[in-house]
Amino acid sequence: MAKTWPVSLLPLEKVTDKQLQILGEILWSWILCEECRTGRSCTTQACPSQRFKRLGRFFEHYKGLTASYEADAAPGDCAALSTHEDLFAIIKQLKLNPDITRAEFAAKVFRDDTSRRLPSSADRERAINLAVKVIAMVNCSAQRQSSGLLEHGLSQAPWRSDVTLAQFLVDIFPMTDHPSLNDDDLKGSMDLKAALMAKKLKKRIGLKLLPTDDLRRHLKLDRKTRVVEIYHHTAFLKEHLRLTKDKAPNMSVSESIRFGALPRQLALECLDSVQKILFPLTDRKSKSLLLSLISTSSFDPDCLRFDSASIRNNDEKDIAYHYFGEHLAELYDELENPTPRGSFEKWLERRSGARYVMLATLIGVIFAVILGMAGLAVGGYQAWVGYQQWQHPVSSA
Repeated sequence: MAKTWPVSLLPLEKVTDKQLQILGEILWSWILCEECRTGRSCTTQACPSQRFKRLGRFFEHYKGLTASYEADAAPGDCAALSTHEDLFAIIKQLKLNPDITRAEFAAKVFRDDTSRRLPSSADRERAINLAVKVIAMVNCSAQRQSSGLLEHGLSQAPWRSDVTLAQFLVDIFPMTDHPSLNDDDLKGSMDLKAALMAKKLKKRIGLKLLPTDDLRRHLKLDRKTRVVEIYHHTAFLKEHLRLTKDKAPNMSVSESIRFGALPRQLALECLDSVQKILFPLTDRKSKSLLLSLISTSSFDPDCLRFDSASIRNNDEKDIAYHYFGEHLAELYDELENPTPRGSFEKWLERRSGARYVMLATLIGVIFAVILGMAGLAVGGYQAWVGYQQWQHPVSSA
């Protein structure tokens, strides 16, 4: 006889549009109109639910994340998450408590209740990881991952038990300065950004462009596989920018989290690197490439939609790159000095940093030798013909 389990093994497998609207309220403080609250068709243009369709890729991502959550609950145990509302409650608490450690947060959210047993430690940690993935779109774990996961490309950022959520975000998104990118007085800065259009990365050095749902992986280059990952959820980023528009310019990470937003500079850099550097929407070929990626690689269609007034402050037309500047500089370096792919290029690389100069010289020498040998062969043949004519003259009749 089969065992009867007290909870569903896949409790978050199904989600309704109404629950996704509630998710918008929880994440970004959406204030829905009366029509939405009563389940009627929304006709209010100012209602945030009008952006529901634009967030389609993000909601698909949410469905995939939650559908794969398996309750780690033995008979008689309680699952950390039984409904989507349980997950929403954890997300609320993350926004309210960015400055307490992970251990303190877990103790606060999962209090011992005499009416039911406490979820297992592993299930509690997985529930918190899931909430972080939804609120910040970052793959995180409670501890350092195994080497096996790394080998399979399943990179996760460890959020340790003694670290706060705010500090965790600061640690995984370090800020650096790259004068070649950020100095507006240098013409080279504009040239560098113009060189990094996706069409050039694809055509000149054969990079493959793949979407990622992990914000940390944005613009991450894998030289071995010739892949650059692109965080493509622009509609998600715009919701965060709406939350902090016209707010204090130097808002701390903790303050941003309480609003339900990523650090503003982080969101702006990611958005602009997609819409202004990789795929400038005014460039016909770049737009065509982006369209193909949307249809074949599930990029967010919102990437094609350029918003300004609703998400930007007046001084944010051109921004510096402190979060993703290192990744942009790495891409430019690869463009200027491509990683050798074939055995011959690798042989040249071991002997010279300027391998393309050496390659061109070597090809020229080989071509000259071939021409010389061909000329020698023609000359030898002509000499032989002349000798035969001398040895065997043709007498005239």
